[in-house]
Amino acid sequence: MPIDPTSRGQILDSVDRLVRDQIGPRAAQIDETGEFPRDLYAAAAKLGLFGLWIPEAYGGIGPDLVTPLLISERIARASPTFSLTFSNCGDATTPIVIGGTERIKRTWLPRIATGEIIPCFSLSEPQSGSDAASIRTTARRDGDSYVINGRKMWCTNGAVGGVYVCFAKTDPEAGHRGVSAFVVPRETPGLTIGRDESLIGLRGSPTTELMYDNVRVPLDARLGEEGQGFKIAMVTLDEARLNCSAMALGAARGALDCALAYAKERVQFGKPIIQHQGLAFLLARCTAALATAHAQWEKTIAMLEAGKSPLASTHAAIAKMVSTDAAMMITTEAIQVLGANGLSKAYPVERLMRDCKAFQIFDGTNQIQQMLIGRYLEKHGLPFGEAGAH
Repeated sequence: MPIDPTSRGQILDSVDRLVRDQIGPRAAQIDETGEFPRDLYAAAAKLGLFGLWIPEAYGGIGPDLVTPLLISERIARASPTFSLTFSNCGDATTPIVIGGTERIKRTWLPRIATGEIIPCFSLSEPQSGSDAASIRTTARRDGDSYVINGRKMWCTNGAVGGVYVCFAKTDPEAGHRGVSAFVVPRETPGLTIGRDESLIGLRGSPTTELMYDNVRVPLDARLGEEGQGFKIAMVTLDEARLNCSAMALGAARGALDCALAYAKERVQFGKPIIQHQGLAFLLARCTAALATAHAQWEKTIAMLEAGKSPLASTHAAIAKMVSTDAAMMITTEAIQVLGANGLSKAYPVERLMRDCKAFQIFDGTNQIQQMLIGRYLEKHGLPFGEAGAH
């Protein structure tokens, strides 16, 4: 059940302390080394944060929509990398919550809630990114098992994962209706954890290649019925897009805070540079962009709390697009405000800018968001007011 406002406030206060005392001071080091911060993951688990997606019956304190989004935004102000590490748990846990058998839920959810096991979402492939229905990984029924074969890419936290939600074709001729989802433990024979990608940003959250070579799982490892995998993947997508928005907005807020503080202190031509019109107007434009994107994000959260619908999904696409575009603009302009210092790793803005680029690509590129919005416009008209009541 949703977290009550008092409990939510207490959770957010504890997150703020974790960010201030542990995550923030480590953010640059995590980016520099690219090492997964297991101690910070354990600290977040100790606060109960990974139980927010999990019902109480399985060791959680949720499920709750709003609190994890607010947490993602707060963490991303200091470290988009660790914000992604936190939020990726929700992406991988929700399919188990909605589609898992009782055995699967009791086996994995309590261990995810305590942080003992890191869950991962295994969907994208070398030839399949935004077009998720085109995956080539197969799951063939063989007696009381399924045998999975294929190759996955871009698996967030894949190198440190303990259990993988894998999407595969049980009917290769049926398009998206032939996709099914499975729970695959890390130690399953035939599952190989491949190399991590070296990315421009979000270093410290490994993005990993996975190989499935005759991986055999029992029938009850399937999530939902055969052919429901695509629906299971998509049912979490609106929330994933809001979470991507949250991380982008948090990173933008962190960069803008840094730029504003610098502009007040840096003196050129006899006065702080914020008193020069060019810099003041630049900061004002960034502030307006952040406020506008934040308002759209909050509106969409309220819509999804009221229930899923084509209208809510369209607003999720709008929120994802405007938030991530605004974040890229704001972090880039923050570097401009700092001048040469903005290029230096002594300040966080260059790291935040590198991290933000990924958010324009995650959870469907922003071009995909425009396509989804366009489809709604064609069918229903503008997505607000009476015309948007769908």
